[in-house]
Amino acid sequence: MKLIQWLKFALLLFPVYISSLKQKHRTFDQRWFTLKGWCEKFFVYLKIEIKATYRSDLHNETVYYVSNHQGQFDPILLMALAKNPMTFISKEENLKLPVIGKWGRLIEFITFKREDFDANVTMLRQSARVLKEDRSILIFPEGTRSRSNELLAFKPGALLPAYLAKVSIVPVTQIHTHEMDKMGQLKHTLEVIYDEPIPYVEYKDIPYVDMATKIHDQIESNIKKALS
Repeated sequence: MKLIQWLKFALLLFPVYISSLKQKHRTFDQRWFTLKGWCEKFFVYLKIEIKATYRSDLHNETVYYVSNHQGQFDPILLMALAKNPMTFISKEENLKLPVIGKWGRLIEFITFKREDFDANVTMLRQSARVLKEDRSILIFPEGTRSRSNELLAFKPGALLPAYLAKVSIVPVTQIHTHEMDKMGQLKHTLEVIYDEPIPYVEYKDIPYVDMATKIHDQIESNIKKALS
């Protein structure tokens, strides 16, 4: 982003933080829609162009979003584009970040620790429970930012919550979003593609590792088509 956009972003953080202090006694949906509103304002205020493609109507369906992860602003972008309330599977250390950590707690991030196996098993079970309670979840299965249009390998077990909760999986492709992390003019319009949901009955007999590979290849194909 250009310097002026970084400055505008910094100025926007203060009212976003103040807003978070008023959310404690509100319902999850009320908190979520408040944050979504701020995320939408972020892109309007900074005059950043977005092209979003929805290949299916995602209203009123609990799903497990599986997205590639290019840049630090990806969660803000996906919140702005989301059709229904959801939460994120996130690194535990993100809850320590100013503003982000506050809102992460308010929309009930499900956190994991990189090297703690027992804690991550608990995270997978918690994710499945949240899905069964009719709340959608988004995961970045690469586990870290690629900082490019290249796709990293998916972590083993990233799809397990969907298998346990028997919900549809929605592959999400982000293109050029890493450019927001860099100083300077954005060279491309940010693009996000929501593919059609994959129902549980279509993947239940496919090993979760193989299914992860299939979704990885689908996202990679979307990126290559967009860049060609």
